[in-house]
Amino acid sequence: MTRNASCYITKRRAFVSIITFSIAYIYNDQIISMHSILEPGSTILNLQNGNPNPTSTFTSSFGEIPNKISGQLNSFANQVGYFNLSCPFEMSKTSCAFLEYSEEDRARTRISSEYYKSVIRNAFDSTFFSGSNNQNTAKRVFMTGDSLTRQLFISLVCNAFTLYDGLVEHTEINWKEVDPCRNPSLCKIKGGEHGTFDAASVKFRGGMEVHFVPHKGFKDKGTAEVHVLERLAAEASNMGRVTFGKRTAMQPGGPVDVLVYNVGIHFGMDEFRDKLEYFVNKVTIPLIRKNLSARPRIIYFTTPTQHFNTSDGTFQGWRGSEWSLKCVDEVESNPRADIEKKILAPGVNIDVLLDYDDLNFGMMHVGKHDCAHYCMPGLPDTVAAKLLDLIK
Repeated sequence: MTRNASCYITKRRAFVSIITFSIAYIYNDQIISMHSILEPGSTILNLQNGNPNPTSTFTSSFGEIPNKISGQLNSFANQVGYFNLSCPFEMSKTSCAFLEYSEEDRARTRISSEYYKSVIRNAFDSTFFSGSNNQNTAKRVFMTGDSLTRQLFISLVCNAFTLYDGLVEHTEINWKEVDPCRNPSLCKIKGGEHGTFDAASVKFRGGMEVHFVPHKGFKDKGTAEVHVLERLAAEASNMGRVTFGKRTAMQPGGPVDVLVYNVGIHFGMDEFRDKLEYFVNKVTIPLIRKNLSARPRIIYFTTPTQHFNTSDGTFQGWRGSEWSLKCVDEVESNPRADIEKKILAPGVNIDVLLDYDDLNFGMMHVGKHDCAHYCMPGLPDTVAAKLLDLIK
């Protein structure tokens, strides 16, 4: 494969490359609060900018599918960003263009791609090329969470690879030989590149590194860290700082400067709350109280909204009715985000809480019984770009 890359080496389980970085992305730098009081350090990412009603042009039955993208969808990648596995780090199960076979699928692909196209470039440009950054500040970032956190990592790498020449210097992705996927309609690629991965790392020009290690979801013992919270808690208590652990895909170049965390969606609400309170009481508060210069900046992003056809929009299990596994356009609330915003206090027990208003973005999910993950490219790119802005 050639894509302005001076080196592209594929291993059986790892992927190493010297590649290009070019991005398209979306957020308005203006912070808009949806709450009466904006806590110090909290960031409300306005996803509606330029898209006041992202699903209004589509009927709930997908009977009306306007062609908002000029030309064929397959030419989209040539216009801006990544699309339909044009990025070697994409996972096929969240590439709606790759998965589409019905009118409903094509609707999801169109609206997600158009949303991405309309806003993404300016957002990443403001981070990578702003005068305050200039890529001179080397930061080492540890991201740990489940597949929702992994989507943000993929966005960072894919936008870098696609849009900014030479910005990515090195990557390592531990692709699984066999993808233990439970949903056959999403698993057209069952292993290897574009299948699924656990631990992954990227180094950007200028020295910034981002390392992702999952704590939940599809994983194996060698490339995930199930008890990462307990390790972080012990380090916070004993050292007043945290480390990357031993499961990163490549060796970090130094200590953790930024910790990005999310509990994820693989726990029931009670256990979810317990995990979040443990993170605060055992990890963030001990780090903040020690007030050491060695401690990392702590960023938590709220859990993306699920849009299942259930009483609260959340996944109720595979034994639910076929109808309950359908995605709805809008839900009234996000129960996990509500819990997060009650427990997390920016400037008190966390440095930054990245929150966003995605209650009416149900049309941009992957579908096919997956109303938890958004299509890529799409909404995760917006969140990833803002996250990058907060890291710089």
